[in-house]
Amino acid sequence: MASTEDDRQVRISKIAGRYLVFDIDDVTYIRRQHGICAVFTGTMPQNPTQNVFLGLPLELYAEDAKMLLDRKVAYIADDPLEHLTRLKSMDDETRKSYLQSIKTQRRTAQLVIDDAKAQSQARHKDKRKPKQPQPPVVVPTELPPASVDDAAAVEQEEGGEEFFFESSSYKPAKTAPATPQKPPVKEKLPAITPTTSNAMISNGTSNPDVENHTALPLYSYLNERGYFITPGLRFGGDFSVYPGDPFRYHAHYMANSYGWDEKIPMLDLVTSGRLGTAVKKSFLMGGQKPATDDSEAGELRAFCIEWAGM
Repeated sequence: MASTEDDRQVRISKIAGRYLVFDIDDVTYIRRQHGICAVFTGTMPQNPTQNVFLGLPLELYAEDAKMLLDRKVAYIADDPLEHLTRLKSMDDETRKSYLQSIKTQRRTAQLVIDDAKAQSQARHKDKRKPKQPQPPVVVPTELPPASVDDAAAVEQEEGGEEFFFESSSYKPAKTAPATPQKPPVKEKLPAITPTTSNAMISNGTSNPDVENHTALPLYSYLNERGYFITPGLRFGGDFSVYPGDPFRYHAHYMANSYGWDEKIPMLDLVTSGRLGTAVKKSFLMGGQKPATDDSEAGELRAFCIEWAGM
């Protein structure tokens, strides 16, 4: 991937008609710079039924993918075809580079683990009880009187060298054999599971057509005005529209996109307006004037409906 955000190209993998992003750096970039939240769809193999805290990959709307393509900050890869093709044509140099990148990631993970362990030990160190002080050791100022055996031993030492050399029990001390040096310990690094193969596969150039992006005009209209958009099915609409990041704000609108000449039944307006009011949101609808032979696509109009009373 690119090293700076100015020339970053987000890799969008098209798999079974779905648009997926596997790189966490790309997920962070499109959320911060382009206001795209999308939906996490990954789950844990050990607990596949959990649906509260999902992870990578991130699934984009077709409108998300098309908008990023129009802004020239992403490309779409036909992942099943491109991935296998690149793997089969990979040379030795690319393979070694990929293995080296994996080792670098493992070293980085080990540094993070060591740092977290050191911080945890520092926190628990203050909670431990201090050790009780040891009682002071009393040193006598006067030596005790020597016994008869001690005096005889001193006289025998002063008698000459017989004590040291004529003793039949004397044996020279044996020197301990040198301990063999242990071989260097191989570096142990934590195992990791790479989420992408970007280090092995360079940026692709394939850009399959984005299908079913009929709501793109309204989606782009709201996104360009700083709104964040998430799926709105649980509120009864196409989109839930937030005035800022959904981590900080509640949705203000539930939005539906319509064609310029599409007829909207009055019952839909009433039910959508009442439903939006019931979930403490306004119902927003909009559409774009279609292109003609003489002009391109025209203005987009949006209206907001709120249930007021009988």
